[in-house]
Amino acid sequence: MASLLDALAGVWQGRGDGHYPTIAPFEFAEQLTFTPLPGKPIGDYRQRSWREDGTPLHVECGYLRVDADRVELMIAQPTGFVEVHHGRFEHSTVEFGITALGRSATALAVATIRRRWQVTDDRLTTDLWMSYGDVIDGHHLRADFRRAV
Repeated sequence: MASLLDALAGVWQGRGDGHYPTIAPFEFAEQLTFTPLPGKPIGDYRQRSWREDGTPLHVECGYLRVDADRVELMIAQPTGFVEVHHGRFEHSTVEFGITALGRSATALAVATIRRRWQVTDDRLTTDLWMSYGDVIDGHHLRADFRRAV
């Protein structure tokens, strides 16, 4: 089994859909970039998404730390959140559990965020769940990516 950093290295492009009981469903385009740091079990992570007309939707950045099958993901979002996740890379999938979620004074009152990544060859699928308002662990985003050439 290749390391997760090796499996993710490069640029991924795809499309996704979002939904949540408190908003209208939407579709988006997205790009993920994973850049391993030479000589370290760490990868730089960048995400950006936009609407069909090119209007930006979201960006986030952070780091992926890998030790054998153990994975840590640290993310900062301009919406006022910082996330620290942990998980294990098993059977091409990482189920990330939240270790810490911090938010600024003006960020939405999101209580939890949970992520899952599945990578197989040149395909990556991501899912995100969150708890907000009266919705506990509601599925919010799903995207399918192909490795960019």
